[in-house]
Amino acid sequence: MAKSLPESLDLSAAVRKEWQMHGELLLSDLSRMPAELIASKDALVKYEIQFRHSQTVLGEAIIRIESELDLICQRSLEIFNFSLKSNSVIGFVGEIEDVEKLEAEVSPSWVEDMKVEPKTLIEDEILLKIPPIPLKPGAELNSQYLASQESNKPEVEEIQNPFAALEQLKNKN
Repeated sequence: MAKSLPESLDLSAAVRKEWQMHGELLLSDLSRMPAELIASKDALVKYEIQFRHSQTVLGEAIIRIESELDLICQRSLEIFNFSLKSNSVIGFVGEIEDVEKLEAEVSPSWVEDMKVEPKTLIEDEILLKIPPIPLKPGAELNSQYLASQESNKPEVEEIQNPFAALEQLKNKN
């Protein structure tokens, strides 16, 4: 579905010409989506990437993403709708020292050989916005999965003092 989205592009040209890309792709087109958290892989992801010049790093991109995802609640295992919206700025860096040059609201993105993969940029943004432990609002844990309070307490074993027998012998004398 992401036919208009190139696999990689030259960052220098994208920044110099201030390229803009927009379109839709399926969540299933992205390889790193966590299957244990996302119920529906056929969700559409609307994206917009706008490249721009930067005074301090190799270039910047404004990335906007919008989608409705079905996530799996990790408390109740119920599926719930999650509205994903992202509007972030990333700065492309080629050396670790360049990270310090970025403004506070700009996230770094490592670039090698001046090549950027737009699909990876979109995927990174989605992964940052999905909660690491999705919880449906108001979801409760099914009590059949809970252990009773008594079984949660560790059994305390009485530890015999190895010198207790010697103490008794000493007191007899």
